[in-house]
Amino acid sequence: MKQKTFKVTQRKIIFSKGPIHLIDADVTMPSGLRLSRQIIEHPGAVVIIPQWAPDHFILVRQFRFAARTWLWEWPAGGIERGENLRDAARRELMEEAGYQPKKLTRLLQFYPSPGISSEVMYVFLAENLLPKKIPGDLDEEIECGVFSLKKIQEMIWRKKIVDAKTILGFYLLKERLEGKK
Repeated sequence: MKQKTFKVTQRKIIFSKGPIHLIDADVTMPSGLRLSRQIIEHPGAVVIIPQWAPDHFILVRQFRFAARTWLWEWPAGGIERGENLRDAARRELMEEAGYQPKKLTRLLQFYPSPGISSEVMYVFLAENLLPKKIPGDLDEEIECGVFSLKKIQEMIWRKKIVDAKTILGFYLLKERLEGKK
C-alpha cells in the first residue's frame, strides 16, 4: 500500500516553554483538502515498569495538575535533548523510585494522544533493581509503593489507576508474564 503524503504549508510556534511547543499549522492533505491544526510538539517520554520481585512491581504516586488529582502510575518522564532512550529510562527510574536496573528491556512504543500531540512514549521493563537515588525535578512530590500484579489489576478495575500508560503497561506485562508460564 503506497503511503499518501500531506504537506505542511505554514507552521507557526504559538507558545514555547522548554522542550514543549504549541504549533499552529496549515496542512494540505493528499486529497487536496486544506486543514488548520494545532498540536503540541513533545520530545517524547519513557515509561518504566520496575520489577521488584517476580510478581511485584513499583508504582509511583504523584500529583498531576492536568488531571487535578494524585495518580498511581509507572515511573515516567521526558527524554532530555541528546539523551538516548535507555539512559532516559535509567535516569527517570533513579529520580522517581530510587532504583537503577541491571537489566532494561524495551517493550513497546506508542502515541498516547496522536490527535493533539507528537509525543511518543517508550515502555521499558526494568529488572534486577539496585538502590540508587538521584535528585529529581524540584516540582515533583512522589510516593512509591510495591504492588502485586493482582493488586494492580484490582486498582485498575476499582479506578484507583486511571493513567493510560500504566493500564497499557499492565496488560502488556500481564501478557508477557503469562506467555512465560
